[in-house]
Amino acid sequence: MKEVRRIKFTGKNLNDVFALPCVYKIMKVADRPKLFLLSNMLLAQHLPNVVRPGDSIVEYDNGLWQIDYQTSAISPQTSIE
Repeated sequence: MKEVRRIKFTGKNLNDVFALPCVYKIMKVADRPKLFLLSNMLLAQHLPNVVRPGDSIVEYDNGLWQIDYQTSAISPQTSIE
């Protein structure tokens, strides 16, 4: 698989990320925006689908997406609310 694009979610680029086909909704939780992605568009559908400011969303050439948690306080093993 080849990476097609990578978008870092800053929390301020809401219009840019909401236009992505993988984004289901944006919610404000504890005064911070969070993105919720469509599970059926994720590479690893069993992992959390929440993107927080600082995380990146990666699209691959097969049309699937993945959340890159490297820059966030959350990891895939951490439970989500």
